[in-house]
Amino acid sequence: MPTAKFLLQDPYEKTKSGTKKPVSKETRIYCYLIFSKGEITESNKELPNTIKIKTEYKIKPTEWDFDKQLKRDKLAGAIEFNRRLNNLKEEILNKYYELKDDPAHYSAIQIKQQMQEWGKLKENPFLIREKSFFNVFDEFITAQENRLAPRTIQKFNTLKTTLEEFAEANPKYQLLTFSMINHSFMDDFISHLRVRKPRGRQKTRPEGEQDGLLTDTTGKYVENLKSFLKWAEERGYNKNLTYKEFKMFSSADKKRIKRKNDIVTLTAQELRDLYTHEFPLGSTLDRVRDLFCFGCYTGQRWGDISRFKKSDLEGDVWTFVTDKTKEEISVDLVGYAAPALDILKKYEYKLPQISLQKFNDYIKKAAEAAGIDTPTTLTRYVGSKEIKITNPKHKFIGSHCARRTCVSLLLNVYNMPITAVMEITGHSDLKTLQKYINPDRAARREKMSKTTPVTEPLTVKRNAI
Repeated sequence: MPTAKFLLQDPYEKTKSGTKKPVSKETRIYCYLIFSKGEITESNKELPNTIKIKTEYKIKPTEWDFDKQLKRDKLAGAIEFNRRLNNLKEEILNKYYELKDDPAHYSAIQIKQQMQEWGKLKENPFLIREKSFFNVFDEFITAQENRLAPRTIQKFNTLKTTLEEFAEANPKYQLLTFSMINHSFMDDFISHLRVRKPRGRQKTRPEGEQDGLLTDTTGKYVENLKSFLKWAEERGYNKNLTYKEFKMFSSADKKRIKRKNDIVTLTAQELRDLYTHEFPLGSTLDRVRDLFCFGCYTGQRWGDISRFKKSDLEGDVWTFVTDKTKEEISVDLVGYAAPALDILKKYEYKLPQISLQKFNDYIKKAAEAAGIDTPTTLTRYVGSKEIKITNPKHKFIGSHCARRTCVSLLLNVYNMPITAVMEITGHSDLKTLQKYINPDRAARREKMSKTTPVTEPLTVKRNAI
């Protein structure tokens, strides 16, 4: 049985005095399959004494334990690094015996050549496919374009751009490969997200608190990265399965994630004020208000509202297949949802078209004009840093506020069963639905006041004989 040993490519350098000392910069780790004399027989006499296999790993010799042939135990990341080295050693030995016992009866020289080619592919999975990490990411996005909603594709594009920025800003990740995606990488990437300079919605925070992505946003980046790495694994690009251990949020982060009463919704009166506010007929604010209210009355996502077709409407029932989940939804435009049918008639069943970005800009102006200005405070986190954002409510209103408003009003004001609301909105998970609910404190107290204490005498009713 051969012995597998890890040796460094250039472990030492000579000092001026002629002695050797460990090199301070990283050097390649090679794995040597070493055969004893007893293993070299007449039938395999051309078998070399050693087979040298290049690995994907590098290390500073000052961090290397030459006796154990592993990273020094007490160094950061040593447990994970050494686990992967030991797994690789086992893979190399298994590969050798696989070739040795192959019915093709490979010669010793052929085994050596195949082991070295296999080692090159392990060191660089793109050697054959000639695709970089980001080339594979491009292939992933292209493959998903016909399967996922445009908003989801946009999120993956944003993730790719952010990873490119991260790699450019960190020299050790400039040639990013799948083998580098370990826990140390994730620590560095999350740290990068938490100090990112303000852009987009970050700029709406108070001065001095704009740097860094919010904790819940960072978690979504991690979730989307795991989706890509899983796809790459299934197609043979990614052999590194460490990503399966990644968590969207640390235990501490979970305790700090936004509370459900921090979700912005409109009250019944605010929705009434917005819907009845008189904007110039046909103006941008008039059309944006109607689109938003249509979402409030139907509880549907922006993408599905923007794809509304008259052919999906039969009488007062709107039936369609959702763009995100591909499930069929039926919404009865009666009762609370009846104004949605009036909006459709107003536009002759062709809802106005507007980009999401412009919609989110204009709906804030429409809500401001309608007097929706209750002081509202949201609590968010960037890592352990708490950020409180206080503004008039209209500044927090966006496209998704309409869907949340529908859920909140149906559950808290109209007391519709939660299962019925889930059928309307298309939510499949009760926990997901609950985070959209804005608890109505006064309504809850009123319901509680109608209950009877168990300490009061019970009245037993007897059936008449």
